[in-house]
Amino acid sequence: MKKLSLLAVLCAMVFGLAGTASAVDLEAKGKFQFQMNFIDNYDFQSAKDGGNNEDDLNFWFRARAQFRFVANENLWGVLYTEYKTRVGSGNNGQVMGTDGDPASLSTLNVKNAYLQYRFPGTEILTTAGVKNTNLPGAAAGSMVLGDADTGIFSIESPITDQFALAAGFIRYSDAAQTDGGANAVSNHDELDIFYVAAPITIDGISATPYAAYANVGKDVLDGNGVQADNIEAYQGLLGVVADPDMNKDSQAWWIGTSFEMDMFDPIVFAADIVYGSVDADQKQNDRSGLLFDASLAYTGLDFVQPKLMFAYTTGEDDNTSNGSERLPIVNNDWAFGTTYFGGSALTGGSDGTDAAVDHNSNGQLGFWTIGFALEKISFLEKLSHDLIFLYVQGTNDEELVKNRANYALTNITDDGNFLTTEDSVIAVDFNTNYQIYDELAAIVEFGYVNADLDEDTWGADTIADKSDPLLKFAVGLVYSF
Repeated sequence: MKKLSLLAVLCAMVFGLAGTASAVDLEAKGKFQFQMNFIDNYDFQSAKDGGNNEDDLNFWFRARAQFRFVANENLWGVLYTEYKTRVGSGNNGQVMGTDGDPASLSTLNVKNAYLQYRFPGTEILTTAGVKNTNLPGAAAGSMVLGDADTGIFSIESPITDQFALAAGFIRYSDAAQTDGGANAVSNHDELDIFYVAAPITIDGISATPYAAYANVGKDVLDGNGVQADNIEAYQGLLGVVADPDMNKDSQAWWIGTSFEMDMFDPIVFAADIVYGSVDADQKQNDRSGLLFDASLAYTGLDFVQPKLMFAYTTGEDDNTSNGSERLPIVNNDWAFGTTYFGGSALTGGSDGTDAAVDHNSNGQLGFWTIGFALEKISFLEKLSHDLIFLYVQGTNDEELVKNRANYALTNITDDGNFLTTEDSVIAVDFNTNYQIYDELAAIVEFGYVNADLDEDTWGADTIADKSDPLLKFAVGLVYSF
């Protein structure tokens, strides 16, 4: 009853404010989503061949509502709520339903809450609160920091019609608020990020160069800290050796730019390049790497939009003592396609609706990929399709895997997620969107992923010689308002 009471109180507050504060205009938008996911062999191995037991068929429901309280064109606040559940389940395995135990219902959460204002007489925009945060990513989202709900304080302002500046502070995580206790680490358990960006727009071309710096508390990365899963949560910042002994804070930095060009419309080009580095207390804990991606689309046809895609990320060498050669990442929201790398409108990725299919993890780096897509295929009104082909090859040194018995390695798995130069993946996505109403869409997604892992690299009696294709079939209804 507590969660239902919370919902009632929240609704009363929202509509009460709308009714009593005549100086404030209330704007609302959101999305309700129901889906059925069938996913088989998400780890590329059936249960009979030693893979994980799978609950192949699941139903999910998610509701998001964003309320914008507008005092005037220069001042407003945003409250963004989210409810999400796997239908039929609840806490401690309780059955959820209209006649089930209300305590088993998933929680109604506040996803974002922030205020924004422009300084009087200027275009300087200040944002403060908890907000969805992204670093620039033009071709396929941000691999460094994307779709993350974080504490943020930022200021942005146009300088000229073509040039602007933005800077901000992000409190990404803070494990403990106060000192005390036998294992007190609250002085070094924060991950703080500072960034600056300079959006540039001229006729037909836009780019956003940016730089970011992070102080990574030693206890954020220490598996012995106040959060036992910290070392799992920040795999994207670690060296190649598992569970390192962090004796002092680490410093991380990134520099990059996104780029878009439609000067030759209907030919549209987008690209990103970013280099990042982590300087830790020990060489084995260092990390540095590069991402380059690009897409080229032709939008001049009414019935289809062809697109070419390419991406490259640096991979590990065979030496663990010099740290990692993969790009440092905080929250990976990068994706080509809709199955292997995530990116689905229904399953996996930032939606978090089915983590089983989400191979787009902080450990999935060290690859190059080339792809071809036919997007927005449409011969009937309101009905469109996307067909996507991807070939993925690893850039990680196979000798590291062959000698893995000599090391305790970080996130080096044989589940088709970590690819060496001897491994490859083929992925095919076919997705359909039927717009029942302008606000209501029926979506069907089919995904096929086949991982070809080298048996000489990974060894006999692994999925390298027992692999099964990943199959995904998802159906959903999405109401956007």
